[in-house]
Amino acid sequence: MAAQTSLNTLIEAIAGAVVDAQDRIEQHQMSRLSDFFDEDNRPKSVVIRMPSLHPKAGEADEDLYRAPLLPLVSTNVLRIKDVEITFDADIGPLVEGEVPAEEHIDPNWKGKPPAARPHLSVDPSAGGKDRRTGNVHVVLRVEGSEPTDGATRLMNHLAQTQGVFKTFTPGD
Repeated sequence: MAAQTSLNTLIEAIAGAVVDAQDRIEQHQMSRLSDFFDEDNRPKSVVIRMPSLHPKAGEADEDLYRAPLLPLVSTNVLRIKDVEITFDADIGPLVEGEVPAEEHIDPNWKGKPPAARPHLSVDPSAGGKDRRTGNVHVVLRVEGSEPTDGATRLMNHLAQTQGVFKTFTPGD
């Protein structure tokens, strides 16, 4: 067993990778929000010409209808639903009462030091009998989720600002 690490460290690294992946998803979604606002942080909107529904409008009159883009488009809010990781590893000896070498902390750390506890070493680079060395299978499932309360309130407020802002007769 050449590349042994503690099982706890391996699990923490995998959990950290999942947390980082979710963080990247959220950062990407937040960066897309700026696409719906101009350089002065005003909502971008589309102006649509429609036949006027005003009771005093003539037959040829049109309404200019302004609608902010954000409430008009679907916002893809994704989150990691679950992760399944399988791999083969050689199991090393159970070591009693020591802090694994990779869990030793910075000497300047003021917090509580890691407790001495039994730990298990594994070699994740070793495959099983019928597997290639280091063979890992990862399944990551994402799901759509509801927008946050703040995003919902923003979209509702923007939706309330849409509407007719001018009625005119084309050619006048």
